[in-house]
Amino acid sequence: MATNQGVGSSNLSGRANLTMKNFIIILCLSIPSNITFAKDFVRGIGVSKCLNFNSSGAEEKVVYISWMAGYITSHNVLKKIIHAKNISYDRSQIWLEYYCFKNPNKTFKNAVEAYIDEFTKY
Repeated sequence: MATNQGVGSSNLSGRANLTMKNFIIILCLSIPSNITFAKDFVRGIGVSKCLNFNSSGAEEKVVYISWMAGYITSHNVLKKIIHAKNISYDRSQIWLEYYCFKNPNKTFKNAVEAYIDEFTKY
């Protein structure tokens, strides 16, 4: 009985390896296409209105600023430019709050893009 279980196990192991290889191939092929479309398609917090950002509490604003940091990082990678270097968290939040106060119907993504334009050093 022990020998039959070993043979069955190795057969399952072979199928698992094949499935894992297929998964890795599919994953590798899909990553470049996701990067290509990511710069033009924004989801999540980026599509919410500035009004929502300004009316959120301090803990929620941390999530917004975290989203902004990720957006700026992807922008840095795609454009090969360093944006907003050496700008403090507090200054960033104050700048965004002021922008959103002046433009409550703009999206948070628009605010972050304006922030990038304001603080980019060429």
